[in-house]
Amino acid sequence: MGSTLSAPTLIAVMEGCKSKVSTEAAATTFTPDAMKLIGEIAETIIPKTKTPGAKEAGVPEFVKLMLTDCYTPEDRQAFFNGLAEVDEKSQKAHSKPFVELTPAERVGVFKQVEDEAFAERTRRDEEVKKEKERIKQGQEKETSEQKSEPAKKPSPIFYFTMKDLTLLGYFTSEAGATQALEYVPVPGRYEGCVDLKPGQKSWAI
Repeated sequence: MGSTLSAPTLIAVMEGCKSKVSTEAAATTFTPDAMKLIGEIAETIIPKTKTPGAKEAGVPEFVKLMLTDCYTPEDRQAFFNGLAEVDEKSQKAHSKPFVELTPAERVGVFKQVEDEAFAERTRRDEEVKKEKERIKQGQEKETSEQKSEPAKKPSPIFYFTMKDLTLLGYFTSEAGATQALEYVPVPGRYEGCVDLKPGQKSWAI
């Protein structure tokens, strides 16, 4: 599971134990409309098929819990800005909010969000790469003012936060672990490497 999650999400989970987040203040942002939108986006990522979808697995509530307990107010605000942008794209493309779109229309809108997210991450990676090259080549000298001010951490990209929390919430839920994955209640002895049978689901951890 760790290999499927982005670094910002893993950091947020680890830092959640140390951060003191105002639960009362965070709760005011999770309006019924916001929770419905989170649920429909999560369901777009993992729709119901022969196995339960994200909503049935309780992913919206998990997303709310994680954002409230493990994320900073600034990162949480970046997430809600992303939610608003999803609705803006939906209105622009179909003149309707995301929750009123058909499943196919939702996929189209979220694919646009995905494309823009990967483009933004590539842009950020290039900036970091260029910055390292400038420092290495000695083409940029830090002033005393620059040294005293640490570089500002960029806001998390909504798409990756939403997808990471959806996957984490789904595959660690009872429905996701026992129905979407191969679940063994009493696994017996530990075997470090077991071949999957043809057509077998991935193992639940």
